[in-house]
Amino acid sequence: MNFKTHLFEKFMIILGLLNILYFIICFFTFRIIVNFSGFFLLLGFILIVIGALGIKFPQKYKILIRIFKGLISFILIVFIILQACIIYNANTGIINNADYIMILGGGIRGKSMLLIQLQRTEKALEFIKKNPDVKIIVSGGQGPGEDISEAEAMKEYLIKHGVNSENIIKEDKSKNTMQNMKYTAEILKAADSGNDLRIGIVTSNFHIFRAKFLARRAGLNAEGISAPSNELLLPNFSVRECFAIIKSFFLDK
Repeated sequence: MNFKTHLFEKFMIILGLLNILYFIICFFTFRIIVNFSGFFLLLGFILIVIGALGIKFPQKYKILIRIFKGLISFILIVFIILQACIIYNANTGIINNADYIMILGGGIRGKSMLLIQLQRTEKALEFIKKNPDVKIIVSGGQGPGEDISEAEAMKEYLIKHGVNSENIIKEDKSKNTMQNMKYTAEILKAADSGNDLRIGIVTSNFHIFRAKFLARRAGLNAEGISAPSNELLLPNFSVRECFAIIKSFFLDK
């Protein structure tokens, strides 16, 4: 059989296997089904089935394969554009000083911060040590399985590590990134008129692009302060973030 025969279908099968392998690696590394990682498992099976059908029944599923090729091409183009935006913003526009910084919550369990929120708070602490007079807004409400708000958890951590409590403002009502920005904009307007303030948004590297985009929608002059993410989970976070960007573009006003 010619190597080029069913090349697209073979590519789909290999890509499907890689997706399933990624899910398995994440599962055995963290001993849990990581949030959103099930997407890679489902996508893997779909790609394998499509590829296998195209090889086994090339004429019967010819139209389906053509449609799928077009769909995959479109999705890849969108994905590449969004990933370029994510990567570019994760590594540029980082400010060295600010009037305020806002730290975006990333989840807690009970009263303990999850890794993603801890990484953001630690990054903020680095910035605060270099800029001790900066005002800090800790932003994040209380969700299921959380005994306190994300904002309270971050505030307690910062105070424990020597940050002056008088410099910390809590925003503890938000449930998503758009609300983070809206409620913070309201706080800034009440506390400091909100005019011409330089805001540094402390969030995960993959989240900087969307956070800045939504901050501008809320009327904030904001730049990103990029916190690191777990390298193994970065593909998971980045793919999920693509869906979140599309959702935010159309729905978060």
